[in-house]
Amino acid sequence: MTQMKLTKRELLLALALGLTFAAIFFQYRLLKLRLAFAEEQIAIFFESRSSALKAADTTQAVSFLEYASEYYPSGTKQSPGSRLDRIVETVRSNCVQDIITDLKRRTGKDLGSAPTNWYKEFPPARP
Repeated sequence: MTQMKLTKRELLLALALGLTFAAIFFQYRLLKLRLAFAEEQIAIFFESRSSALKAADTTQAVSFLEYASEYYPSGTKQSPGSRLDRIVETVRSNCVQDIITDLKRRTGKDLGSAPTNWYKEFPPARP
């Protein structure tokens, strides 16, 4: 049996390759986690939108509006300004505006597009 001796250069190259692989693997796992967070956030926004549109009364609809607009603000589950953050925030914005459009139709009032205006006028129901 022959012993294999590695030169210092070969050892450094092997170490560099190992560290590169570890870094790529770590980044991949982190991306999978962020994707899972994004899926969960988007599902909650759609669920809040659907529940608000079906709500029996305005106060209940405003509760869903508050939940959708305040649930894990930008930069808490995603890196601020990242592609995933922008996608999540676009979906949030669209769902919030859909709820506000329904509230305008439902109440006959136009309190603007800021959710806080609706919270003040129709305080959300608290459990």
